Amino acid sequence: MHPLLRETLAAGYTVVADVRLATLEFARSLGEVFTARPDDEPIVTVKIDGDDAATTSYASSRCAELSLHTDYATFTEPPRFTITRCIEPDPDYPNKGRSIVVKIDRVVEHLRSNEPGLDRILRTSPVPFRRNAEHERFHGEVPRFPVLDEQSRVRFDATLITPVLGGEDRPDRAELLDAVSRFERLCHRHGERVEVALDRCDVLIIDNRRVVHSRSECTYRRDGERLVSREVDLAFLC
Repeated sequence: MHPLLRETLAAGYTVVADVRLATLEFARSLGEVFTARPDDEPIVTVKIDGDDAATTSYASSRCAELSLHTDYATFTEPPRFTITRCIEPDPDYPNKGRSIVVKIDRVVEHLRSNEPGLDRILRTSPVPFRRNAEHERFHGEVPRFPVLDEQSRVRFDATLITPVLGGEDRPDRAELLDAVSRFERLCHRHGERVEVALDRCDVLIIDNRRVVHSRSECTYRRDGERLVSREVDLAFLC
């Protein structure tokens, strides 16, 4: 395993400054690149396109802070590592558009020591992850997984879980919705939060099964007809 990935496994995340390799070249130098399907592009470029939910389909392309999540949570085997390489920093760098990493070791310890009932639910009760138009390319049915597995690896995204779970007719619906909400609050309260301001060509590598992550509020500005905003490349490793 590449030393940078070993470092990421140990710390939960790693920051590498001023990476001059192209994003895909850098990712391939570390390990096997993950793609959702064999014919998919291995690099996902995310740019802030405005702040209008009606015209900007993906929340990650809007300005508001993202909710805590792991990537590709609907997949049986999500990528182990997420690589974020900054192409263009936020216009208000380093104050806005900061990458947020929340290490959950303390959350897991709190659950085991103080809330064993919630810990049991999160480990033994599979919850549905929404199948939207994009997910239909990958999944025939709504995938269901527990939030924590036996190794305390996390799989989480309340924006994927709660829409479908809230509409299901099942006796444990309220209990599971409460568990999802409480887990997210515990991540904010007990998780070790780190904010990273990525400048141009900086890279953040995270352990996608040991941390949850998000991105702080962004800004954008007009430069003639050009929209200047935070822009990043995302790559994923198996």
